[in-house]
Amino acid sequence: MDDALLDKRPSFCAYFIRMHGPESDFTVRMLLVETTGGKTIFEGIGSWLQCERWIAQISGWIIPMKKLVLVRKRIEQKRLAAITAVRSSVESVESVGLTRVDR
Repeated sequence: MDDALLDKRPSFCAYFIRMHGPESDFTVRMLLVETTGGKTIFEGIGSWLQCERWIAQISGWIIPMKKLVLVRKRIEQKRLAAITAVRSSVESVESVGLTRVDR
């Protein structure tokens, strides 16, 4: 993907909050909060694997797997976890089924 195009996409901070479920397949609430000037917030609730897929789809696999493993470990410890600087267009975020909650 062209670097100039990547720079025009807004940056989001992805927050992961463990909701409930067994250790092997717990439910996570994912919030994407725009960090580049806007107040756009998206939400999705699903399994951790679903959250991984959402991040991969909207960021184009830019997030290193090592970072995702660290986030999962924090969530397993029932702690808030975050990934900063997730670059994606609003259209890409909406296309994976995340719901806009800032309106």
